[in-house]
Order: sequence, then C-alpha cells, then structure tokens
Amino acid sequence: MADPVLVVIFLRGGADALNIVSPTGDADYIAARPADLRVARAGDSAGVKLGDGLADVDFRLNPLAGELGELFTAGDLSVVHATGLIEATRSHFDAEARIERASTGVGDGGWLGRWLNATNPAGALPALAVGTNMPESLRGSRAAVAPEIEELALMPGHWLSPALRARLAAGFGDHGDLGATTQDLLMLSDTLQGRFWAPDGGNYRGYAADVDYPENALSGPMMTVAQAIKADLGMRVATVDYGGWDTHADQNGAFNGLLRGLSQTLMAFWRDLGPRQQDVSVVVMSEFGRRLRSNASGGTDHGRAGAMLVLGPQARGGRLLGKWPGLANDALEEGADLAVTTDYRAVLAEILSGHMKTTDTSAIFPDLTATPVGLFT
Repeated sequence: MADPVLVVIFLRGGADALNIVSPTGDADYIAARPADLRVARAGDSAGVKLGDGLADVDFRLNPLAGELGELFTAGDLSVVHATGLIEATRSHFDAEARIERASTGVGDGGWLGRWLNATNPAGALPALAVGTNMPESLRGSRAAVAPEIEELALMPGHWLSPALRARLAAGFGDHGDLGATTQDLLMLSDTLQGRFWAPDGGNYRGYAADVDYPENALSGPMMTVAQAIKADLGMRVATVDYGGWDTHADQNGAFNGLLRGLSQTLMAFWRDLGPRQQDVSVVVMSEFGRRLRSNASGGTDHGRAGAMLVLGPQARGGRLLGKWPGLANDALEEGADLAVTTDYRAVLAEILSGHMKTTDTSAIFPDLTATPVGLFT
C-alpha cells in the first residue's frame, strides 16, 4: 500500500448544505423554503435516502447528486452534518481564512502547511494546489501551485532549459530556504520531464484518463490530481477550489449545475483512480452554509453550519454523522441559521489521524479540544 493521500475540495462561496443533505420531512424546513429550494421525500424528484440514524430525521441527498448517493450506498462516502466554525462570522473572506488556518494564532500558516512541515514528506511533489493561487490552508509550506502538471516543469524541450537549470543549481544551491526551494523545483522538473515528456523531440504526453469526465470547471483540476496520484510523484496532499456557491438570487440556476458537476466529477475521479482508491481520501467543505429561510430573490443568504463530505474506503462510509440540532426557531443560531454542533477541525483531525496516520494532531490544531465524530469507528 502506498503512502496515504488527502484531497481537499473547497466549495468557495458558502454552499447550501440544507439543499444538499436535507431533513426532508422536517416541518420547519418545509415551511421555510419553496419547493425548488428543498429536497423532496416522495415522487419522481425524491432525494436519495440516507437513513434516519441522525436524530430520527429522514435525511435525503439532493437527487442531482445521484452519483454521491451511489458512493454513499457503496460505503465509500460519509456525511457529517451541522459542521463549521465555532466562532460566528458571515464574511466570506474572514470565514475562509479562519477555516484554512484552523487556528486562532496569527501568522502560523495553514493547517495543511503545518501538517507538511511536521511530517516533511519525501518525494518530488509532496503537495499540489491545483489552480493559480496558493490557498491559505497550505501557507507556510513549499507546495507547488499550478493548474496543470505540465506547468510545473522548466521549459521542457526548449534549448534554454539545460542552461536555466544549470544556472539555478549553481546560483541558489547554498542560500537557505531559497536554495532548498530551488532544488525542489529542479528535482520536480526533472521528474516530470522523465515521466511526461517523450525523449524524442520533447513532446508533452498529456493525461489519458481511464474514464470519461464531465465537462465542467471541476473536471480539469480533478484530472490533474488523478494524474499526479497515478504517476507516483510522492504527492500526499492536493487542494482544489470549486467556486460559485454564493447563491443570493435565483439559486437553482447556479446551484443545480454546481451540485451536478460536483457529483459527476467526484464519481469520475473515484473510478479513474482504480486500485489507488485504497490510498486516497477526499474531504469536501465550504466556509459556511446558508440560512434556513429563503429570501425574496429566490436564493439564500449567508448562514452558519454546513455539511462535510468524506470520500474514501478507509473510513466506515455509508453513514450520516454529527449531532443534529433541529430547525425549530429556538434551536437556530440567532433565530435564523442551522447551528454548528461539530467543530469542522474535529473532522479534519480525525482524517489526519485515521487516514494520514498522524499520531499527534495537536501541532496541526493547537487550540482544538474535540472528540472524534466516528469516521473510523
């Protein structure tokens, strides 16, 4: 078995968890929203039943996420409801920063950056942020940032490439962190060129997935992650952003497409991994959920608690976990929002210990006091 890999998908914008995993028979839920912002429990558009083990409530997965329902039924996917930041904020910027730092300390980097620094994994590509920017969760580490694998290599096939590599190696080899980063870059570039560039003429051999991916904004990044995993580049952590979930108006238009894309792409990615599934866990999270009651514009405003999805055969999947606070007015936070009953860091800490085999997560989450949610028991 290869080293375990963790993939973190961040749903930027505040995904409406109550329209992804819904308490379909709850009278307060039904009264708070029109039918097109709820999941039905009967009829042709009924949601995928997840069981009533959580507070004896009929929870169902949105029917647009049918592939996620298949993964849940197969025992590969778990859902943890009513998760989020313990301290309240409805600012995207503030919530994202707090979520990804996962600590009240200032300037201590992100939670994945702390994990990487504590474990110091070997390999050409220990961490990859798929995109154009380093996410806050990886701050403090030497993670690679690129939308595609080929962009991490130094000018493959170009006549200047050998000269550039020689200059970098000679000029920065003994300059502390800069020298170490340069050496990492050179090692990664050489490894990638050996794996993905044909020796005759230097042509890049693009990734040929083992399955068909749907056409959406998430598929390209997830194909890049699958490519890195299957190429055995030593990647232990990957991050992917999937934005557009800030659905204040006409929620159905954007939300439905995003959820369908998430469901279809995760299934394609999982099938693409083949036997490497046993090494991989995926966690899907957002900075906060949406309000219980819909607004006058056919959308939902910034709320508090959301839901986290955990995909991977290492955990005991096919279960709905967490503590359900209910949607009665006196149970809502400030009379408006699903209350947070599980600190999202408890889920992340359990994934690090249960899947990534981190024996002590106190350095990763220094101010966390929480019990496991039960993913691995």
